[in-house]
Amino acid sequence: MRTHVLTRALALLGLLVSALPVAAQQAEAPAGTPGWSVTPSVAAGAVYDSNVALANAPASTGRTQSDRLLLVQPSAELEFVSPRTQFSSGYSGSLRRYVEFEQLNSFDQSAHISLRRLASKHVTVSVSEDYAQAPTTDELELNGVPFLRTGSRRNVVSGRVEARLSKFTDVGFSADHNRVSFERPGVRLTGGRVTGGHFDLSRRLRERLSVGAEYSIRFAEFGEAITREVVFHDAGGTVRYRVLERTSIGGAAGIAYLDERTLGETRRGPYVRANVTQHTEHATFGASFDRTFVPSFGFGGSSRSEEVRGFVRMPIPQNRMYVQSSASWRKTEPFVLGGPLLETTTVRSTFGYAVARYVRLEVFHALTRQDSGVPGGDINRNRIGTQVVILQPMRIQ
Repeated sequence: MRTHVLTRALALLGLLVSALPVAAQQAEAPAGTPGWSVTPSVAAGAVYDSNVALANAPASTGRTQSDRLLLVQPSAELEFVSPRTQFSSGYSGSLRRYVEFEQLNSFDQSAHISLRRLASKHVTVSVSEDYAQAPTTDELELNGVPFLRTGSRRNVVSGRVEARLSKFTDVGFSADHNRVSFERPGVRLTGGRVTGGHFDLSRRLRERLSVGAEYSIRFAEFGEAITREVVFHDAGGTVRYRVLERTSIGGAAGIAYLDERTLGETRRGPYVRANVTQHTEHATFGASFDRTFVPSFGFGGSSRSEEVRGFVRMPIPQNRMYVQSSASWRKTEPFVLGGPLLETTTVRSTFGYAVARYVRLEVFHALTRQDSGVPGGDINRNRIGTQVVILQPMRIQ
């Protein structure tokens, strides 16, 4: 019965994708083309999940519970491009159907919307919102959160204003509101909200070199009844240097100050950021390091965090064969007495090939690993799968 339902759902989605061009112009809409464009798509595939319970492997067997699942992902992207305005929005759903553990079946969603507007010759304004819902905590990459199989939601609203004060001086201000909630909150998962602002000023000393200053403040509240308040301050200097035409490095350093208002405690220490980015004709590569105090939605409060990230991105329209990959390692040390030190590793990779103009074949892999340093606290999860992606870019006139 489940197979018939999925077959009919795939057939219906295929009909919708093929029928959409009737209501709009059938010309393809390349990225960056002026005007409105819409890209409906559907992906269907099979996945192997090595640890469906997100649990440590029992000593008696040395193996975790695994299963296979069918994955169907309908999505759509709407974009508008003009000389002064860039707008994009999108929605994606994930229908998961496990073969053996049917109680884990779910339908998860994500959505985003962003607007960037050149308000005047020297002022740019941008706003965005991102929403994600996942069945496990490891899929959202939240700071200081232990891996658990419980529904997780995150919503981030942000805005930024950038202005050029002179030929060599730029200033920017951004604000954001981050809210996280869990289906089963408790001592290990508190949820809450973080609201903050960031100010930065940069000055170009040479054609390739710029230096500046920055300050940020974040107000965090944790717990369903909002029982804990923490304020974060960061102040320091920044530097950016373009080594080659397509290679740039940047960094920041300063003092991080943390005020645990509920507990009546304060902490201070240095923060450091560094990053490098390399652009080529077909791909963009990057790596970064970050060490500072951060809000923690696990164990309710704040933590000292060290994080290393790397990525490679290949624009799909420009490459028939492409790779999208990211990797991160994070060590989070909570300030709460008794809270475990978490070491978290995440690797996500997609290898794709465009077999036809609107059809792609993809192989993907996701590794999430977390070690809390306590007996039974080492959790490993691998998800490997293949999928077919059908999409139809269209211009709207």
